[in-house]
Amino acid sequence: MKKWTLFFASLMLLVLNVVGTPRSYAGDKLMSSSFDSVRVYYAMDTVTGVAASIVFNVTVLTPGEVAYGKYNSIGRKGDTLRLISWTGSGPAPTLVITDYDTINNSHCPGIDTDLFRCAYMTFKVTVASDNYGCPWIASFYSYTNLPGYFDGSYTSPTVHNSICPTIPVASYDISWSENYVSHNKALQLQSTGSTITTTLSTYLMENGKLCDGSVFDSRGAYCRAVSELLTFTSYGCDKSTVTVTPTRHPVTDKELHDIVVKVNTSSRQPIDSTCRFQYVLNEL
Repeated sequence: MKKWTLFFASLMLLVLNVVGTPRSYAGDKLMSSSFDSVRVYYAMDTVTGVAASIVFNVTVLTPGEVAYGKYNSIGRKGDTLRLISWTGSGPAPTLVITDYDTINNSHCPGIDTDLFRCAYMTFKVTVASDNYGCPWIASFYSYTNLPGYFDGSYTSPTVHNSICPTIPVASYDISWSENYVSHNKALQLQSTGSTITTTLSTYLMENGKLCDGSVFDSRGAYCRAVSELLTFTSYGCDKSTVTVTPTRHPVTDKELHDIVVKVNTSSRQPIDSTCRFQYVLNEL
């Protein structure tokens, strides 16, 4: 487990080992591409019972591409979820429902219990081809939207699966700079009497050099894989005059996050604030 916490002064990193699916591989050619029990949590509409839209999202990351799929949530045990869209060059994965039920809300962190309750579906997932090579990661999450008067939504935690060897993350780091490893960032802004907005970016580094997910070579493939597995938490700032809004980049970009910083300088007084962000690099 590697964990970073980034401040406008510093950053912390953790590394976590995650129990994943048993591996079955031979060199660079995969011997299997099926997962028998993938549980994905989702928010069940408890207000109307029918109005919420629930979509299951799949990301398949291979050395050659990153493909995205969306699936309709309607079905019973034994049904194959209906594919809404798929961006990959080959056939889309199939998701067969093997189980579903409600579950304790603690499995859905951040859920609005006035509108939703936590539930899950378990799938058998099959990917059409087994010759992608490694790194190979399939990720799953759900998005629930309750439109209209209630206007609520929920994005579930992401579940990752792989049949490739674990990627050690000891050589990876997080940085404020793309040119060198920087765990500290100091902002010096001239007061204008209004709100000042600036944007900072964070980067994945490997052995002290930028790990660029936009480059489609062997190194770039592992950069995308490590980026896909990381988790990020923003703890905000210790002064109310400073706010931050992080935005995640796709794994095919060289940046990890853009962080929009807004500083209210209307008081014309000096502002000394620390904002904290935590990265966790997970080993699957």
